[in-house]
Amino acid sequence: MEKKVEKINLILAEWNPIGVPENITSDEYRDYIPIILEVLEKKGNLMKVLEDILVNKMELEYDSQNKEHVQDLGKVYQKLLCV
Repeated sequence: MEKKVEKINLILAEWNPIGVPENITSDEYRDYIPIILEVLEKKGNLMKVLEDILVNKMELEYDSQNKEHVQDLGKVYQKLLCV
């Protein structure tokens, strides 16, 4: 389980949607790991969870009709599915 947690953390740190300095990315997104793990294990709607994290937790702009937004989030989605 710890390997999964670290892999997810690396993916989130690499994604870095709020643009924090590189030296703190490994800590910045840890709070989102449990919900991502839960969704992956239950085979839930990961894309919706990622959208929720962006909009409601990080308070960032995300438009599911914007092709660039969807592609960017889709890359993270694909990486997380491989964990």
